[in-house]
Amino acid sequence: MPHFTPTRALIVLASFILLSFLWTWGLPHQYAAPVLPALTDLATQGKPAAGQLLPEPLVENAGEEINGHGKGTPTTLKTEIAPVPTRAADVGSEKSCKEVRGAQDVMVVVRTSRAEVESGLPPHLLKLLACAHHVLIFSDHAGEINSYPIHDALDLTPKATIAKHAEFIEYDKMQADKNYKPTLEKAKALDKWKWLPMVYRTATMAPNHRFYMFIEPDTSLSWTNLLQWLDRLDYRIPYYSGVPNTVDDTRYAQRGPGIMLSYGALQQYWPRYEELYASDWEPQVATACCGDVVLARAMKQARVEFYSSFGLLDPEMPSNLIWGQKFWCTPVVSWHHLPRAHADLLWNTQEAWTRKHGWAKPWTHYDAYETFVKSYLAELKEDWDNVSSDTQLVAEKGRREKLTQQKQPANATPNDLKDAHTPLNAAKRDEAPDALLQAAADSPASCRAMCLQTDDCLQWKHSSAGDGACHLGKALRLGGKVATPDKAARWTSGWVLDRVGRLAEEWGRCEQVEWKFNQ
Repeated sequence: MPHFTPTRALIVLASFILLSFLWTWGLPHQYAAPVLPALTDLATQGKPAAGQLLPEPLVENAGEEINGHGKGTPTTLKTEIAPVPTRAADVGSEKSCKEVRGAQDVMVVVRTSRAEVESGLPPHLLKLLACAHHVLIFSDHAGEINSYPIHDALDLTPKATIAKHAEFIEYDKMQADKNYKPTLEKAKALDKWKWLPMVYRTATMAPNHRFYMFIEPDTSLSWTNLLQWLDRLDYRIPYYSGVPNTVDDTRYAQRGPGIMLSYGALQQYWPRYEELYASDWEPQVATACCGDVVLARAMKQARVEFYSSFGLLDPEMPSNLIWGQKFWCTPVVSWHHLPRAHADLLWNTQEAWTRKHGWAKPWTHYDAYETFVKSYLAELKEDWDNVSSDTQLVAEKGRREKLTQQKQPANATPNDLKDAHTPLNAAKRDEAPDALLQAAADSPASCRAMCLQTDDCLQWKHSSAGDGACHLGKALRLGGKVATPDKAARWTSGWVLDRVGRLAEEWGRCEQVEWKFNQ
């Protein structure tokens, strides 16, 4: 009998198929694990020392440079990043801000100008940088500020580009005279040229960090919330994230509240920069309004997706923010446009928070409301604009004169408000008299009465300018004090405190925190 028969061949084939199926789906076995080397420790200990804070760029085969932007073939960077660790237990309040989990994984990058840092970095920013292990500061000049080296973000710009564009006139003056200080307005014209090379140089100078937070001198960061946020993300995913805005068809991250880039994003960005900057990206900078807009276009070409972190990052200061349920339980990672005194107060508040709660409990918008807003709300605040803007009721022309002739007060004093402090009864609500609407702009008292008459009104403001105006608001905002040297044009504001209190109770105390991106 022959050794090889059709029957035996079928048996062998069937056995092979069965073993293949079991290997793929049924038998336990171990796949080759991806090897991710350990993160190189580039930390400097204690206060930042004078001189170079970062090592030389880890670059191989950089080759010759053409026009200061590489050869067009991507540079090979030695990047060493540790695997994503499991989440740690609560970090106690005894830890210093430099010892907190994740602090060594973050590079803080500050974009500034000689005009902005003429008198030094603001105190809140110095405190933030003292907590960071890794810091880069880019400007329109090279030098040093508060013991930190300043890197010239424009020093790779081709000479032909500098000669061609008027914005670089101020740059040439600064290069020629180390003591020359441009005005803030002239310095801002150079900002758009900094962003693309600044991000590229960050990638080449400090390639082995998990996350990069790009901020401005007037960006206020919560260090504890920043570290807790980033600890929830995978640095290998190419994240480009910030507060969204749109110019033409470009959706971009606004630079003021901060822009977060991950290791994965920079790994996709830098080779495209070397390939496209001279031929494509630089001409776009020349015609663009802003550097953050051009950065968004560059990230799109590098196939880095934009993630909105609005709510985590706030483009406004607390006084201008609309307080509502959507972001009530979202942690505050950054504010923008805070006056220096407010920024310092915010940092001190965060320090007190971590001393009390440790480094693993986030500080939410609810906590910010309780700290910075709630105590300022009142039934009446004189010389205050609370930004009520949903409905505007303007008195008819000549009404003030008519009221004067009738000997009726056109502007009530605070004591006159007692008649408006009591909510209207149900019968009057049902009637909704035209007289109340007509008189809404006559005085703060009548404006408040109109707000009480309107079910969804939370706040109001009255202007005594002209014949008077009453503004009603259904969104909760704080606003701020306004100077009114002309007593004939005075702002008076107020809130319906019981309605505001009921809403705040409904929104809750945030036992569950919302960290998600808000696409």
